Amino acid sequence: MTTHRSTKIVLAALEVATEEGTFRLPDLEDCLNIPENPPSNSILRQVLNQLKESGWLERDQPEGQIWYAGNQSDEFTK
Repeated sequence: MTTHRSTKIVLAALEVATEEGTFRLPDLEDCLNIPENPPSNSILRQVLNQLKESGWLERDQPEGQIWYAGNQSDEFTK
């Protein structure tokens, strides 16, 4: 079974946010296991922004580089 890259990004971001508390883009890249054709930083930011819009992630400020778990992430840890 193959997993879409966006799904891998979402799962990795939620896992890092809930386990580490905060993360930056390079931290997320280190957690992804996509050796062939890894996602660009633009794609990573796009997915993270979608997670932010739906309440799964937050940032320290609108242009901030530090991401952390949002209110919806409580559902991920249950």
